[in-house]
Amino acid sequence: MNLRILLIGVGVLIAILVTPITAIAVDNETTPRRMTIERLYSLPSIIGTAPQSPTWSPDSRRLAFLWNDQGMPFRDIWMTDSQGGKPVRITRMPRAEVPAQPGTDIAKLEQAAQVESDHGISELVWAPDGRHLIFALHGSLYQVLPGRPAQALIEGGVSGWDLGTSTSAKAIAYRSATDLWVADFKTGNVVPHKIFSPGRKDVRVESHVWSGDGKRLAFIEADLSKVPTRGIPDYLGEETRLIEVKRPFPGEPSPTRRLGVIAASGGEVTWMDLGDNPLDQIFDVRWSPDNQHLLVDKSDLYIKDRRLLILDPANGKSRLLLQETDPNNVTAEWWADWSPDGNGVYFISDRDNDYHVYYQALAGGEPKAITAGDWAVFSASILAPADALFVVSNQGNAESRRLYRVPLDGDKAQALTPAEGAHHPSISPDGKHIADLYSNDLTPPDLYLQSTVAAKAMRRQVTHSPLAEFSDYRWIAPKYVVFHNINDNTPVHARLTLPPDFDPAQKHPAILGSVYSNSVHNEWGGRVYHPTWGLDQILAQQGYLVMNVDISGSSGHGKKFRQRIGMDYGGVDVDDLYSATRYLIEEFQVDPKRIGIWGSSYGGLLTTMSMFRYPDAYAAGVAGAPASNVFHAMTGEMQTMMAPQDHAEEYAKSSPYLRSGDLKGHLMLIHGMRDWIVLYKDTLTLTERLILQGKSVDLVTLPNAPHGWDTEGLAQTRYAFRKLIDHFQRYLGKTETEVAP
Repeated sequence: MNLRILLIGVGVLIAILVTPITAIAVDNETTPRRMTIERLYSLPSIIGTAPQSPTWSPDSRRLAFLWNDQGMPFRDIWMTDSQGGKPVRITRMPRAEVPAQPGTDIAKLEQAAQVESDHGISELVWAPDGRHLIFALHGSLYQVLPGRPAQALIEGGVSGWDLGTSTSAKAIAYRSATDLWVADFKTGNVVPHKIFSPGRKDVRVESHVWSGDGKRLAFIEADLSKVPTRGIPDYLGEETRLIEVKRPFPGEPSPTRRLGVIAASGGEVTWMDLGDNPLDQIFDVRWSPDNQHLLVDKSDLYIKDRRLLILDPANGKSRLLLQETDPNNVTAEWWADWSPDGNGVYFISDRDNDYHVYYQALAGGEPKAITAGDWAVFSASILAPADALFVVSNQGNAESRRLYRVPLDGDKAQALTPAEGAHHPSISPDGKHIADLYSNDLTPPDLYLQSTVAAKAMRRQVTHSPLAEFSDYRWIAPKYVVFHNINDNTPVHARLTLPPDFDPAQKHPAILGSVYSNSVHNEWGGRVYHPTWGLDQILAQQGYLVMNVDISGSSGHGKKFRQRIGMDYGGVDVDDLYSATRYLIEEFQVDPKRIGIWGSSYGGLLTTMSMFRYPDAYAAGVAGAPASNVFHAMTGEMQTMMAPQDHAEEYAKSSPYLRSGDLKGHLMLIHGMRDWIVLYKDTLTLTERLILQGKSVDLVTLPNAPHGWDTEGLAQTRYAFRKLIDHFQRYLGKTETEVAP
């Protein structure tokens, strides 16, 4: 369980205009097709396959990316020119085909499941020569020159990768299992050699970064040797077996880390002095422009004490550049990098009201605010050729993420991308072009290109991912609303999808979900970690009001709002959700006896705790992989809850299974048996308690599902979503407004 997780333009920008009581949908000249779980969650995907990993060539003239133009999951490499032209497919790697008409044939159905789970090429980088592309596929490493077949460089057996190119060294660094390797491209024959191996069980290289001159690599070594091992039963083989995983509970030993520097050719490691506590977290490691120093952004395990360190890679000595201490901090949406001249550091901090960019001179003094305002910065990058920062923020639009260009001295920010929607930009090395992975409420993800100069920022759509069939359906645009917490009147933002032809004079059922933090985005599907884009539409078109809520702890609404969640999982967040039900009853005539709620992981905690703390508010709920026992959470949750040894009462108060006796409504639990993030055994414990207490509970077990029970295997997704819909129809009542065939 990770409760914090924590996280494209159109030719004509769609303006979503919503009146207070009317839902607006995409108009179709003909009667729209009826949405079904079977079609929306089958191959080929009607929303297409989202492009991924846009990667600029060193000269900024070409952009490579991963994509499938047929709506299938296997991605190949595609390329486009920065100045125009259609994308060209570069690779055609072999892949399995979906068997025709598998029916109930288990062998064919298993083959179909394998096709669904094979996403093709996993990583790509440009080779040191700037002409070839290097990519990873199924444990092998390949090289391809556009227009020619791919050639295998390293065949099979590699796990990890994390490819990193150094044009100066004419080499690529990568991880394989526990070790750090370098592949030399100086000659025609690529020669890989291992430059560092921890040589100890449960110790591995976690990440690495080249120096600009290609002479050295800095790397993080993670030691899991003291982390407890737990067994996850696998019942699907010939015999039941126990799969061992490193899985600590809060308060148990976490991985320790250290930072080393090694020559690109290997040899002695120089270990950096990061302080006395190896449990400290490392967020960023950056080489200075002159390659003489390292910048390290780190904090304590609980993210209450952040430090920016300047290190000498020759001897490992460090000095403190900046320290920020906040005992109430619960999030670490940080970033730090060198200024182009190497005389200072830019960093993201919420030292004021929200996350913004600051500049700290190496010579000392107070940090200078580069951005400021009643909004948040979510990411930043520095491009020396552009003499600018590029930041993504929600300035002027809480639910959108827009790209801005900011002068290095902090002058007025200049908007570069359209205001509506979610932008995930990648800036070219010369600072002149933007590759933008973009979507909004009505537009599935696609890739766009534009200039970084606002006056020349004509956007070009590179990919067109949705199938033609996409336009046959009626897609309802959500509206964005603000209500107030009933206890302290704090504003809370929400995303509301109304049924088509919504009649405010009638009583309607409503469903809160998928409930989670950071779920209110003008982005395809809203919260993108679960594929609820189709489920939400089906529920709305069946007559339910569907609402997502940015509960306390969510980003983009100020530091105070984020810190409300401290030591209080299942408390103020659940109060926010209950406040949403009161708002829906008062403003949208929702039937108070027909309100449901659902969510997964932390959302499962929210669902179960909502039904236990406010038992009269919810007639039905569905909790997927519910984090019902916070004592068994991931150690990262100590960022919010601290250690249970010192806060057992707060952990107990936040654990829904201890309040199960208060349930009045009808609860369904969905959980995958392979889940090691939220343990399946915790759901069995909760189920057993509810059975003994005589409560209405249904358990849906998915034998082959991991934590993301609706993200791996479409048959599994269809099955679980059908169960969810049937549960709500049974206990909230079937509606009469479902779109007809």
